[in-house]
Amino acid sequence: MVTVLLTAALRPYAGGAATVEASGATLREIITDLEQRYPALAGHLVDDAGVRSEIFLAINSEEAFGLDQAVPEGAEVHILAAMAGG
Repeated sequence: MVTVLLTAALRPYAGGAATVEASGATLREIITDLEQRYPALAGHLVDDAGVRSEIFLAINSEEAFGLDQAVPEGAEVHILAAMAGG
């Protein structure tokens, strides 16, 4: 299991929880597990092209690159709103 920390904008889709548990060895598996546990999250994290542009993922506070990135057991996965601007 890993601990998933959700940005405030996504919490309503997870019953208001700021932190949830999920299973999986990769980010893709973790997101699939989250969408099964919290169906309202489906479509808010990934789309056919991959991670949605407004979402930023990190594993243990380090930027994640790609849905197939490995996630160690007991890790923290942060799902945040991506920053933009200039």
